[in-house]
Amino acid sequence: MKKYSLFNPLLSINVLIQNWDLLVQLTKRNIAMRYRGSALGLFWSFAQPLMMLGVYSFVFGIVFKARWGEGIETGGAAFPVIMFCGMAVFNIFSESVNNCTSVIVGNPSYVKKVIFPLEILPLTVVTASFIFGLAWFFMLLLGVAFFMGHISWTMILFPITFIPLLLLTAGVSYFVASLGVYLRDIQQVVAIITQILFFMTPIFYPISIVPEKIRWVLEYNPLSSLVEQTRIIFLYGRQPDWLICSIIFLASYLVFLIGFAWFSKTKKGFADVI
Repeated sequence: MKKYSLFNPLLSINVLIQNWDLLVQLTKRNIAMRYRGSALGLFWSFAQPLMMLGVYSFVFGIVFKARWGEGIETGGAAFPVIMFCGMAVFNIFSESVNNCTSVIVGNPSYVKKVIFPLEILPLTVVTASFIFGLAWFFMLLLGVAFFMGHISWTMILFPITFIPLLLLTAGVSYFVASLGVYLRDIQQVVAIITQILFFMTPIFYPISIVPEKIRWVLEYNPLSSLVEQTRIIFLYGRQPDWLICSIIFLASYLVFLIGFAWFSKTKKGFADVI
């Protein structure tokens, strides 16, 4: 087999190509198991975001009559839709990362096999979360059409933020999946960190209202930029900041390479621990 450096981008691509059929098969199983035994099945993947959108619309739009900051150009988007867009992005990340903390420990039979591409296991969780995340964005699309009365052409630029989100999520998921084998408390730690990240990401508020002294903390959070640029594309009807998107892509790709390399390096000891 051809040798690759762990940080060589070709290594991850090679693993993905060689095991594509296995990734598809395990992802389908992951999706099927999520609602196994449920009367409504996959309907819940659409029902949950629909109910959340309805609750946010009632609480923030009708009860509190909330507005998205003064003097901020939102392209006519309503507060509930703006907030829901941020939650759709964050939900994909948090669900993937939290579920990956136990993906290796929860599949000991795969770990003990002599030949099995363990790198595929975290990707199956991430892929399934992104597929379910599409249901959130479908509900968001309906919300945009309902509240704004039109859909902007800039939505076709959605992959510009979707791909970096995928890379960032996969990279972090590889890291926590590996740590979950050696540190069993990592599941609780990651749950707390993602909860903190939830409030440190401009989901319920625009980043512009944060005091400048501490705004840099949010600006260094990659999810903040992903949320902001997704809103610009999906809701505000404007083209994204191409420089920021380029930086986000490069940073997310670097996180993915580091996470993949870390997982590939540490997987050798999985069988000894599990």
